[in-house]
Amino acid sequence: MEGWVRIYKSTNAIDAEMVKAMLIDQGIEAVVINKIDSSYLFGEASVYCKNEEEAMALAFINVNPTDIHE
Repeated sequence: MEGWVRIYKSTNAIDAEMVKAMLIDQGIEAVVINKIDSSYLFGEASVYCKNEEEAMALAFINVNPTDIHE
């Protein structure tokens, strides 16, 4: 994904979707790439944002305490 950077990863797809939703609420474009195998439940889901929004996204994640930080 050229022009995009991973800013969050989790072994729980719901956590990744929650982070994505929080970022979108802040006006930061974000997507989730889910590579969790549904049969064996291993892998990870990653949240990506555009390169130019990386600092803002990471700052938002770091200053908003949640139970989803890994």
